[in-house]
Amino acid sequence: MRMSRWFTDLSALLAKSMKDKRGSGTIIFGLLFLIPFMTFSLFLIESRLLYTVKNAADDAVTAAALAALKSNNPVDIAYGEYLLDTNAARDTFYEYLRKNMKLDDGMNPLPGSVVAGPVYVEEFAIYNPGSYPAFCPRGTYIKNTAIHVVVKFRAKRPALKGLFGDNVDIVIHRDVDNFYNLQEE
Repeated sequence: MRMSRWFTDLSALLAKSMKDKRGSGTIIFGLLFLIPFMTFSLFLIESRLLYTVKNAADDAVTAAALAALKSNNPVDIAYGEYLLDTNAARDTFYEYLRKNMKLDDGMNPLPGSVVAGPVYVEEFAIYNPGSYPAFCPRGTYIKNTAIHVVVKFRAKRPALKGLFGDNVDIVIHRDVDNFYNLQEE
């Protein structure tokens, strides 16, 4: 009740000041400043929220790739170079990616997922001994047994939907390997 009375009093005051032409320049200048300022503020908030979504998805992709690296015998991993079974690593990666990003078997989002549509794994490559040292297709230097992954998906925009579209495309590129090496003495 108080809010509607406050709004009514404010609108009556604005109408009165517009009738006698005093203060109309200030009101117009204020509106011309307020609209871009609010849009810029929403843009900053939205960009931080989308950055958080990208970081959460990046963590999910990295964790899935680490799980795929561990799909091999862990003892072999500790002693240096090892071979990854391509099919086992790929199956493990997809299994954990679906769990981490809350996806169904068709890579579509389940309730509570950060994605707004299907998730596409555009590139998946395993670098075993003999195929490195090399550069991945996106330019990262590979010097250990590693998994190269590029994942693409769409995320919903929390604000500014009509201005820039309803969704945003997010691409995550990760090259994951094991950096430690257990030496026998």
